[in-house]
Amino acid sequence: MSSKLNKQKQILALLNSRDASETPDGDNDVAGEQPVRRDEEPVATDRLINQIFHFHKSIIQNINAGLITISPDGEITFANKIAGHLLGYEPDEMPGRNLKYFFKSMENAERFFHTIALPGKKIDDWESIFIHKSKKEIVVEINASRFEDVKNSFQGVVCLLRDVTEVAQLRQQVGRMERLAFLGELSAGIAHEVRNPLAGIKASTQLLEDQGENRELQEELIRRIVREVDKADRLLQEFFKFARPARPQPAFHDLTNLLENCHWLVNTRLKNMQIQQHQEIAKSLPKIYADASQIEQVLLNLMLNAIDAMDAGGTLSIRAYKKRMLPLKQGKKDFGILNQPFDYVMIEISDTGSGIEESEIEKIFNPFYTTKSGGLGLGLSISSRLVEENNGKIDVVSHNDQGTTFILALPAFLR
Repeated sequence: MSSKLNKQKQILALLNSRDASETPDGDNDVAGEQPVRRDEEPVATDRLINQIFHFHKSIIQNINAGLITISPDGEITFANKIAGHLLGYEPDEMPGRNLKYFFKSMENAERFFHTIALPGKKIDDWESIFIHKSKKEIVVEINASRFEDVKNSFQGVVCLLRDVTEVAQLRQQVGRMERLAFLGELSAGIAHEVRNPLAGIKASTQLLEDQGENRELQEELIRRIVREVDKADRLLQEFFKFARPARPQPAFHDLTNLLENCHWLVNTRLKNMQIQQHQEIAKSLPKIYADASQIEQVLLNLMLNAIDAMDAGGTLSIRAYKKRMLPLKQGKKDFGILNQPFDYVMIEISDTGSGIEESEIEKIFNPFYTTKSGGLGLGLSISSRLVEENNGKIDVVSHNDQGTTFILALPAFLR
């Protein structure tokens, strides 16, 4: 075995021992070397400590991230070369500066220091805008954790910093491209849907011009024109609900009351189509914090879709329960350091219909996508938008010939 490898093993053995003079299992014969004589122990230990120092220094200076340590009050106590380069300073210029003054937003700085001061807390992959020495703004990804002494007293924070400015810019470009693509699909959908009533209006008008004194036919054509105009108006009204939903007026509401209101509206259709209803509401279910009318609209639309999926009868099942999880709208900018779970109310609305094709699942929330004859294809897209506006989430699980389940998650806490 090479002497270089022996030295590395000797360093690691000393790092893993409790005392610099110890080696694992109380044996000084490291990696097959001869035991060190008692009169040589201080020299050998000093040499190992010096090797450990350079070993650590090499690791710290060559990791592919900026590493800094800060005191409990935010003062930088150490910065490696990458950290200095990232922020535009020489490493020896960093100690003594307060990290909070590198944040563009003092509010973000306060949130950072408040969170990391909490026992057991750490920060993972949180993005914030920092100010470079040249005054330019950079997007920095932060990973941070506390370090403590042998008595578990808070001594400071270790931070790993990465410049992700280019990644953030690419993410924005992708987002813009996706929005433009979506806008193109949306425009095509609107044009297609509006074209039909316009064609009806045009045809009726041409026929109206050709009729002489046939009052009865003229009246019928005028009624048809009015119907087509109303159809176009209804389409645009539905589109506006999707594109520009009313701002939610959230409050705490009992989910059972909202479900009961919806039940009265669908009860007749359930009986006519011989559909059974099964409801399972967990005991001590917390109230949801949302806009009651908007959530009722979502629930009613999902129930009607479930009914339409069961032409030959079946069972409409509604299940509600509490689940504790991280905020659904957690993002690197908004909630990246808030890793505390909150209560959500989960609502599952299931049918026993034929299910949705796997290739169609990703499309069902798109505007103007529908498999119903005469449908506008805005119901699920509006529902999805309303749920998002109320800080919730909607998802779907479906299998051929096994039915479909829509899953809602709604907050039971103030946002």
